[in-house]
Amino acid sequence: MTMILTPTIAVFASPIPITQKAIFFFLYLLSPILPYLILKKLGKVTDYEFTDRRERPPYFTTITILFGVIFFFVLALNVETLTRVTMNLFVVSTVVTIITFYWKISGHMTYSTILFATLIYLFPTTPALIFLFALTPFIGWSRIALNKHTLTQVTLGTLIPLSISILIYWPFW
Repeated sequence: MTMILTPTIAVFASPIPITQKAIFFFLYLLSPILPYLILKKLGKVTDYEFTDRRERPPYFTTITILFGVIFFFVLALNVETLTRVTMNLFVVSTVVTIITFYWKISGHMTYSTILFATLIYLFPTTPALIFLFALTPFIGWSRIALNKHTLTQVTLGTLIPLSISILIYWPFW
């Protein structure tokens, strides 16, 4: 759900009209849900966590394409914060999709890291948000304890989106 929560917060925090907020909210809501439901119906997916790495590429490729299409619509709005958030989601999803063809990376860590970085970016006057990253070890530990990922998959699932987020949100420190 953090895959949906991140752009939703950005959309509703942006100065665009409420009708556009509703449209983008539904686009981001449907982008990850519809491909999953279709793949599930076709028997291409066994569980919502995509435990079998071979089931991941079609799903992640589809949502990455959809996030890319939404990004190009957002560009037309000319709202810098919303553009950066949608670009971040698209770039991170693209990198995760490429990795997924060869290896399994933690989506939970990826999208929670994007959420935490995005909240810090969108609400810079709330420095306490940095403490959200204190949750990262607990999320990572849960993925390892549930035998869903290795320490390396969890670590890279955090470091890759964090690095991309820093480059997109704060390019000129």
